[in-house]
Amino acid sequence: MIRSDGRPDDSRERWDVESALAAVEPVPVSREDPPAEHVRALLSVRARALAAHAPGARAGDDPEELHKARVSVRRMRAVLKATGKRLDPEWCRRTRTELGVLGRALGPVRDLDVQLSGLREATESLEEREHAAAGRLEAVLLEEREHARSALLEALSSERYRELLETLARAVHEGVPAPGTAESGAQALRAVLRNRLVKVERAAARARESPTDARLHELRIRAKGLRYCAELAAPVLEIGELPAAAERLQDVLGRHQDAAVTEHRMHRLATAPDSPFEGATREPDVTAVLLAGRLAESARARRAELREAWRPAWRELVNAAAELSAGSEAGRG
Repeated sequence: MIRSDGRPDDSRERWDVESALAAVEPVPVSREDPPAEHVRALLSVRARALAAHAPGARAGDDPEELHKARVSVRRMRAVLKATGKRLDPEWCRRTRTELGVLGRALGPVRDLDVQLSGLREATESLEEREHAAAGRLEAVLLEEREHARSALLEALSSERYRELLETLARAVHEGVPAPGTAESGAQALRAVLRNRLVKVERAAARARESPTDARLHELRIRAKGLRYCAELAAPVLEIGELPAAAERLQDVLGRHQDAAVTEHRMHRLATAPDSPFEGATREPDVTAVLLAGRLAESARARRAELREAWRPAWRELVNAAAELSAGSEAGRG
């Protein structure tokens, strides 16, 4: 049975784990600590954020709670992917898998929150006679969101989620499983950053050659991974403007992705064989169908504009990376 706050009455143990993890203290690290200790420090912050925002995501009153929980999941997963060779491979694989499962439950609701926010903003500029059609379109998106939210609540109320929290809590309190190494955290994280930079550069080369939606989305993912690893390294390395430059590139590409998702969803609604829009006569609401088509066209135009707008942000990232490389060389000298 689900309570009014979305929590099952028979799962008190799960919320004890969640509450305890939400209260953990950040783990301090130094340059000489091994790489696994730096990952532990990251988990102490991000697992705490996940546990702190999950109740709000479960309640569903504030979309930002869900967004912050999802960001924490993505950051943990990205850092584990980047540092996995320096950790216990089986532990890393299992933990990344479980974070991925949770992330896929959080994602659809967040995407629909973004779609609904964009629709409500667009409605403000519509003529009065179109407001009813916008309301029907909103109702369709809200119905989709309710289905996605049911899956989200199931995920956040599951034994699998509790076990993930316990895994993260053990890593924070006892240490991240990893083989012994003489490599310092500073050395490891410098190598990780170089590796992430190479991946971003390759993705950017493919996007410059042919800026398709898929390639720009790949570049966005690579930029996020670089940013998260730069933030992981920030306590022990001079990383300059790299995180901020990566975030700017990520933001431009994020707007492109939002436009692509909006275009796809609105086009699907406008062209569905069985219209999801019904008027008072239970016949398809032509105005709502046309509005969905217009919103798809608007998103397509926005996507086309953003397809080239990422290039200046990319040049800023290249400059920030060059400064980082120069600083690293000077430090070794």
